[in-house]
Amino acid sequence: MSSGFQNRHYVSNSCLIHILMSEFSFGPEVLADAEKLLFISGIDRDSLKRIQDHLVVVDAARKAGVKHIVYTSLAYPERARFGLEDVHLATEHAIKAAGIPYTFLRNTFYTEYYLVPQELKRAVEKGKLYSLTQGKKINFVSRDDMAKAAVVVLTSEGHTNKIYEITAPQAYSYKDIAEILTEITGKKVEYIEATVEEYSAYLTEIGVSEEAKRWDSGMRQPGFINGWAEETDRALADLIGEENIKSPKQIIQAMFV
Repeated sequence: MSSGFQNRHYVSNSCLIHILMSEFSFGPEVLADAEKLLFISGIDRDSLKRIQDHLVVVDAARKAGVKHIVYTSLAYPERARFGLEDVHLATEHAIKAAGIPYTFLRNTFYTEYYLVPQELKRAVEKGKLYSLTQGKKINFVSRDDMAKAAVVVLTSEGHTNKIYEITAPQAYSYKDIAEILTEITGKKVEYIEATVEEYSAYLTEIGVSEEAKRWDSGMRQPGFINGWAEETDRALADLIGEENIKSPKQIIQAMFV
């Protein structure tokens, strides 16, 4: 939910695709006539506030008589060490407690968030790609592919009370990414396993502010060290077709065209 504006989009069969609404005016009337709700997690950086916002949506959906909530959750939240798992588990439990039929799309990590063009291009220029993952792999999926999975769930039958781990068939380490960069650009990119202090110094060197560091994707990488983000699942491939899933290599190639 975001203050000050309302944004509603619909598709056929009364599927409510997208709502952004101020928490001060969000109520059942916003969801009037909606049979299916695609509930995209909020963006508040305060986890407790985000949970509270989510509860407002769930309560409004119950009062409005919404028949099915499709919620974008986090992959493997029971094992995750990412900082947002409690938000997503709390929301999943709230939806179940409300008695509303559901589908949980437990999305893995956005390729666009962890493989940022300017950062990868900088890595090619410097010949170094830093990581705090201790060599562990991460499962990346593009937002487009996640959106395709959501559309399939919203517009077809058989997904009620299902939980889908939306992951790619293969996980990648940052060493893999460095090798892909080397292959695509023809310039040697060295993989460097840095300490938190070294990575923080690197961010300072390239002009990232102290505040921005708190939310830099790289600074979240130590949360992957226990290996939970390496998990893979067939759900995404089954929903949209494995041949339609964009690999990190395909996405990186597009950055350097």
